[in-house]
Amino acid sequence: MSGAAATTVPALRCAACDVLDPGPRELCPACLRPALAPVELPGEGRLVAWTMIRRAPTRFRAEAPYAVCVVDLEAGVRVTGRLAGATDAQGPGTAVRAVARGEGYSVFEGIPA
Repeated sequence: MSGAAATTVPALRCAACDVLDPGPRELCPACLRPALAPVELPGEGRLVAWTMIRRAPTRFRAEAPYAVCVVDLEAGVRVTGRLAGATDAQGPGTAVRAVARGEGYSVFEGIPA
């Protein structure tokens, strides 16, 4: 997926207090109001951590091995997703961007320095 165009990442924004949340949930974790609405956020951010899944749950067994990651988006929310082309060189702080969407998750790749 190298060189793929950046894509957005789905999240939730509270209409009452403006807090962002990765979801899914029905109540805002900050104000506890049922005012969450879907938003699309820019997919650029920094890698927090990643790990390789070799023995996947039944639903994802055919996709293994794959890397699962945690990303702090520049928009101010932490999300989980998949990391395409994961290597040991990609540590915390690596710049990443969302390049695709799977079923319920975003796929990120490292941005070349």
